[in-house]
Amino acid sequence: MAEFGIKGTIFSGVVDDVHAALEAGHVTRETLEAALTKQDLERLEEKVNATAWYDVFAYHRVCCVLAAADARDIQHFWFERGRRAARRLIGMGIYQQLDYLGRTESRHHTDPDARFQAFGRDMKLLMTLHTSMLNFGEWKCVPDPEHPARYRVEISGIADVPDGIFIAAAGTFTGFGEESRGETTWLFERPNPDLVLIRMQSDL
Repeated sequence: MAEFGIKGTIFSGVVDDVHAALEAGHVTRETLEAALTKQDLERLEEKVNATAWYDVFAYHRVCCVLAAADARDIQHFWFERGRRAARRLIGMGIYQQLDYLGRTESRHHTDPDARFQAFGRDMKLLMTLHTSMLNFGEWKCVPDPEHPARYRVEISGIADVPDGIFIAAAGTFTGFGEESRGETTWLFERPNPDLVLIRMQSDL
């Protein structure tokens, strides 16, 4: 298992996107060979095992090739990649945590404090999905000390992992929220190399 691993269910998405980009002419074989390692290139030609772990740095390198071919801002690229991943995972129908999205506890509360507490419980359930997709870092969801009616996700132990992985995670949280409650966007911050914050952008 990769020390910094990403689950095959996510890795398969970037493999599909690379092959689509090659077919459309947005990326060339020469570009891939210049940017990727020999092992990366081999992984792109193999059938992805959805339950296996793949090197997150290889995933990042492949995504960077796609990002370079994308005309949009790099942060937008990563955020939308995570958002699309959320929709893809929901559509796969293989994760029990995602079956829960349509009946989250917080949506049934009108009292603001009860809704806030229920939202925290909902988030802790969804966090188990993220920790099953990425096998590194310590992830926790806590009330945001700067915004009493919001939560934030704190991820530590990730000093070597590039920003893009966590910008995509913010997009994924946003995508899951759109499916279950239609609530706030989540955005990425990195106050120091070993701490990432993914923060709600509006009050509950």
